[in-house]
Amino acid sequence: MSDRTLAAHSASILIDASTTRPPANSRVNLFNLVGDADSSTKSLHTIQNIINAVQPKRCFNKPIDVFKTSRARLPKTLADIPRCIVPRVEAANPGTYGELQEACKNFNSWPIIVRAAGFHGGEYMNLLTDIADLDAIKDQQWLYGGIVLIEFIDYINERGQYQKNRVIMVDGVPYPRHAVTSNHWMVHAQTRAELMNEDLELCHREKTFLDTGLQEYDQVFREIYQRIGLDIFGIDFAIVDAQIVIFEANACMKFLDRSFRADNRFDYLDGHVKAIKSAIKKMLLRS
Repeated sequence: MSDRTLAAHSASILIDASTTRPPANSRVNLFNLVGDADSSTKSLHTIQNIINAVQPKRCFNKPIDVFKTSRARLPKTLADIPRCIVPRVEAANPGTYGELQEACKNFNSWPIIVRAAGFHGGEYMNLLTDIADLDAIKDQQWLYGGIVLIEFIDYINERGQYQKNRVIMVDGVPYPRHAVTSNHWMVHAQTRAELMNEDLELCHREKTFLDTGLQEYDQVFREIYQRIGLDIFGIDFAIVDAQIVIFEANACMKFLDRSFRADNRFDYLDGHVKAIKSAIKKMLLRS
């Protein structure tokens, strides 16, 4: 909101449910800042009411598109895209341990990821190899507050490692953001410090992958954009047997953070962040 380029052409205002009248004689574009379809259903419906009242020239990240990215709905949203695999996902709301066991048995796909609905960043998430694994976590209260069951597709590579990639879609164009390698199946940006800090070859692999390794999947990303329709969102994925395996695709991802600059081994990421930021500004200014 303090960006000089944007400030030279526009003014930023915050509109909520109690203030739906924009300044007189203004040309308004709205940007929806709520991105989680699973935990923010009520908020998203309220935002749609705001949009209906304001009638903006354009609304970025429309609520109707956010809903397409809920964890349980995403496999349907992205079904049958060539070279794209979306693991099966089902929502469940067990109230007892017995109901939790029953939900996992009915899902009938092992290994299985059990994850709390509406959370990100690896919070409240376990990988189970069989039904007996539930016994060790049965007292964790988050299991009884709404969960999703996710088919686990193993993406370990020939080096015995896991590489999770992120692309940011801006106005229909894919921009690579990172490709983090780990020895563990659950990979996040923070994982970079666990392995890549000590292995310059992995840094070189990430740089090469971001610069050239995603070009052959450009049509897949553009088809994902056509299905979802959000103006800005991220896609987390692995590549298995030359196919993209989707972990999630939504507007709840960090992508402008530059904390990696504390270590100059990751300077190659800076250009990708700048490209994403520039694309967002151009999109906003075109509106």
